[in-house]
Amino acid sequence: MVSMDMADANRLMAELRQTAGELQHELRSLASASEQLAPVTVTDDAGAITLTLAANGAVQSLALDEDWRDTIGEDALGPVISTCYQDAIGQRAGQWMKAYSETAEQGEAAPLPEPAPVQLGDPSVSWGIDAREQLRDMYAAADAQQQEFLAHRAQRARQERDGVNAAKTVMVTREGDTITAVKVDERWVRNTNDEVIEKEVVRALNNVMAMSARERENKYEGFPAIEQLMQLAHNPQELMRRMGAIR
Repeated sequence: MVSMDMADANRLMAELRQTAGELQHELRSLASASEQLAPVTVTDDAGAITLTLAANGAVQSLALDEDWRDTIGEDALGPVISTCYQDAIGQRAGQWMKAYSETAEQGEAAPLPEPAPVQLGDPSVSWGIDAREQLRDMYAAADAQQQEFLAHRAQRARQERDGVNAAKTVMVTREGDTITAVKVDERWVRNTNDEVIEKEVVRALNNVMAMSARERENKYEGFPAIEQLMQLAHNPQELMRRMGAIR
């Protein structure tokens, strides 16, 4: 009976190690693709606006051609900047997908180091039973929050949110993680030199995307049971301990 239990445990560990190796390979491919990203520069068809995204996705620079007011006009400044930004994001996504597909095809995952030894548990003892009861309660609480959480995330993804620069002369609208519009105060544009306009637009774009990044980091805010379960899902050893499989 003991030998059969150990055989089952060894088989489970081998399967987990294989899965972990495959996941590690995917993670390395993702990380490598991100490291290969280069700045992306986009210019509108009229040559009035040139926007550059840095390798990390932030807006690195915005350059206005000296004749942009005659070429596209002050009214079109915001829409053209928005279009350039979206084009740059699209090119960056294509660049990332190309790098990822090339990296993912490069050989097998490197073998994982041997895991730290663990002491097999006894799921039938009282502490194992209590731990599984706590795990079931945690899952039930997360399940009860699931529909509200999904609705909340869907609503956030569709919700339009505005961000402005400190002077409130540039307004950037985003829907989820996507910038959908850029508006500039007409009187301000009319009376401001190009260098200041460039800096303020870049600042406003980056501020809005920083807000989006913070929301992603705090996506479980208000849903503590789901957050707790997700943390546990990223720690297989703790999960097995809670199930009573190991001590």
